Amino acid sequence: MKKYCLQPYHMNGLNWTLVPDDPQRDNIVIVTGFMPNWWEKEYGISFRRDFHLDPAVHKATLSRMTSILQERFADLPNFFFSPFDYEDSYPIERRYGDALIPTFFDQEVSFEEASGHPYSPCANLSDEQALKLTVPDIDTHPTWRSILDQRPDEDALIVGELGFEGVVNIGYQLRGQEMFVDLTEKQEVIRHVFEVVFATIDNVVHLLRQWQNPMATKPSYFVNCDCLVNMMSGKMYRELLLEFDRRFSESFDVFGIHTCNWTIDPYLDGIAEIGELAYLDMGAQSDLDRVHRLFPDLEPSVFYDVEKLRNLTRAEIEKDITELGKRIQRGYILFSDLEVGTPDDHIRAAHDAAARL
Repeated sequence: MKKYCLQPYHMNGLNWTLVPDDPQRDNIVIVTGFMPNWWEKEYGISFRRDFHLDPAVHKATLSRMTSILQERFADLPNFFFSPFDYEDSYPIERRYGDALIPTFFDQEVSFEEASGHPYSPCANLSDEQALKLTVPDIDTHPTWRSILDQRPDEDALIVGELGFEGVVNIGYQLRGQEMFVDLTEKQEVIRHVFEVVFATIDNVVHLLRQWQNPMATKPSYFVNCDCLVNMMSGKMYRELLLEFDRRFSESFDVFGIHTCNWTIDPYLDGIAEIGELAYLDMGAQSDLDRVHRLFPDLEPSVFYDVEKLRNLTRAEIEKDITELGKRIQRGYILFSDLEVGTPDDHIRAAHDAAARL
């Protein structure tokens, strides 16, 4: 049976796509993404409401971004931005940003912040409101219908990832700071919220996968975003979140976990109970030797400090990337959200060093 992996790519936020495993690819691949302020300063491209809600603007902007990066960095070894042809498809890259799942709970969305990442302000549900929370009817919801109904024709290839956040992230969006009280004092409240959020995300992703691939010619896949896990102890993760990662792994053929740029060590034993993962990312200070022992078939994805990339010398960057790449062995180095002022030459130095590995 063909083996698939989850390949990270960056399109106004880190996303993942399912690809056949390629034993011939280089051991270390760098995934590069730029902050909205970089795009605005360099090219006058912004990511406000029209980019996210107008399909024509969405497609034109994504196509232009791809062309710009291909022209600017085409000479780099393994410069990987996005695997999709946006020009001849119906792209849906993070159409509602981080607010997609909250919209199904009828939360407001802010599209106009300079960060370029739509979000929903915390709903701060009361205990009573949280315990009354139910799984919404996704198929008839205006958010879902708006995405489906704007497809230009039935034959248009649907490309990209909507962006789903994760159980703990959405739990915080709904409960606010009170979630951290729940974790220790009112676990029955947050368990209910997590259950509802889990079922909602699971439903949305399966609907999307069926829509993108109606003949089920590829495995189903999902990456759960545990961005706020660093606010929990390893014990708390095992008691309150691990079960949802495990249930996602059982619900999808190919499964991975996104933990952001945190040291993953406190959570590794719990995550290892899930079994095989197709994707796992972490901060560079994580114990990669332990990651390899617990997940011998995993190709780790490791975040690199973007401030270091901006401020180190070329020689220092090459040394740093070489050392990190040797620790990773085979996998990805993530340059997510590069800021204005990052020299192209520093990006080139990193790619050149990675290619030599």
